[in-house]
Parts: sequence; C-alpha cells; structure tokens
Amino acid sequence: MTRSITHSVVVFICAVSVSLAQEASTFHQSGNSKLSIGDFEGALTDLNRAIELDATLMTAYVDRAVVLQQMGNLQKAVQDLDAAIRLDSTFALAYCNRGVLLEQQGIHTEALTDLNRALKLDAYDAVAALNRGIVYARIKDEKAALADYNHAISLNLNYARAYYQRGLLYASQNEMDKALADLNHCIELNPSDAAALCDRAVAHERKGDYKAALADFDRSATLAPSDHRTFRNRGITREKAGDVAGAIDDYTKAIELYPDYGMAHFDRGVARYRKGEKEAACADIAKAAQLNYEQAVFTLKELCD
Repeated sequence: MTRSITHSVVVFICAVSVSLAQEASTFHQSGNSKLSIGDFEGALTDLNRAIELDATLMTAYVDRAVVLQQMGNLQKAVQDLDAAIRLDSTFALAYCNRGVLLEQQGIHTEALTDLNRALKLDAYDAVAALNRGIVYARIKDEKAALADYNHAISLNLNYARAYYQRGLLYASQNEMDKALADLNHCIELNPSDAAALCDRAVAHERKGDYKAALADFDRSATLAPSDHRTFRNRGITREKAGDVAGAIDDYTKAIELYPDYGMAHFDRGVARYRKGEKEAACADIAKAAQLNYEQAVFTLKELCD
C-alpha cells in the first residue's frame, strides 16, 4: 500500500510539474506576442507569470530583459540576464544582451568582457560583433570598431545596422564618400530607417549637396516627426542654403519637441541675429547658455553685451 501511494504521489507531482511547465510556456509565448506589438506592460505581466511558474525558464529571463530595457529599467534587465547566465553559463545571447545593456550604461570594460564571451561561444554572431564594434567606437578604438563592423558585415551581407554604424564611423573620420556608400546600402536594405536618412542628410550637407540633404531630412521628418535632431539639422542646412526663415522654423520645431535643446536655442539665436532681430536673438543665446551650451556663453558676451 505504501509503495502504491508513493507511486501515486510521484505521478501526481510529475503531472503537476508538466502542467506548470506548459502553463509557463503559454505565458512566455503570450508575453513575446505582446512584446512584438509594443505592449510592454502586458508583456511584463505575462513574463513575470511565466517565471513564477518555472524559475528555470532561462529564455523568459532574456525576453523579460528586453521588455525592461524598452521600459527604461536597465538595471533590472541586467539582473534578468544575470539569472539566465546562472542557469546556463554557455548562453551566448544572454552575454551579448548583457553587454549591450552595460554599454548603454557606460560600463564599457564589462560590456567588452561580455561581448568577447558571446563571440567566444558563437564566433558567427553578427549581432555580438556589431555591438562590440559599437563599444570600441565609444572608447575611441576606431581600428577595432572598424574590424568588428567589417566582420559583422562579412557574417551577414544584409545587416543594415552594421552598414549604418560603419557609415557613422567613416563620417566621424571625415571619409564622406565611404560614409555615404554605407548609409546608401543601409537605406536600400531598410528604406524606412529615419535615423539613417537623417545621418545621410548630414553627410550630404557636409559635402555641400544641400538639395540631397534636404530631401533626406524631409523623408526622415515624415518617418519620425518627433525626432528633434532631424529638425535642428535640417535648420542648419536650410540656413547654409540661404533660407534663414525656414531655418528658424526648424529650430523652433526642434525646441518645441525638446525644450531644453541648448544647441537649437543657440542656432535659432544666431539665425535671428542674422535677420537683425537682436533682442530675440540674445534671449535665445542666453537660454542656450543657461542650458550649459558652452559656445553660447562666449557668443552671448560677443553679440549681446
């Protein structure tokens, strides 16, 4: 009788265990579905429940870290990736994602350690190679950054973000033709990439092709109408092309989107000064100085004292 009861208990516990695992998987899948449509609160609720039901479900920790990152809680996201790595110390994706989060918090040395580990575990991980390149670029090791961007592209010839990052690196080195080639390729692969369009516009502007620059800025502004950077940069191009009034309109839009945008206050002030609107100009430049835009401090003394 005791043997039979023990058997029944074991069967019952196993059945409950399987049921919990299945339920956890259902919540995990539901959380991922909500994540894919941008329902971060709903995704977090479901992934929390999945982990409550099965604390060994390491992919749920990785996915919850993505949700937490999107919600701006980077420290908790890192903690979830720590948990995933404790469950499996060979989980390359967890190291890669943790490296990205650490880089976003400015913890570059530890980020490189994680991305190195990810690539040691999976040498063909283009995402890890790209993100390690980004870290190298942040710490001004441009040679290593370029090598990683090249490697990422060699692993995935259609990797739009790798072309984008390499284009930015070339632009920072004033190699504008190479920058434009990469940004062109990025946009060919992803025509709706507003950031790439904005940065290609800047590259065109730096080469003096204002018409092409303005066309890209217009496309970028249509795709991302809340991006203050696009309007400020379009304003610079309009001003260089002689459209000071249009430039002021763009600087004003940038400030509406981001009231503490010191550079836009400064640029609008200088443009207004060019139009002979000294009082309004000095108010803008003073606001930029108040927002700790260093160039404004000197310009304020020069133009407005």
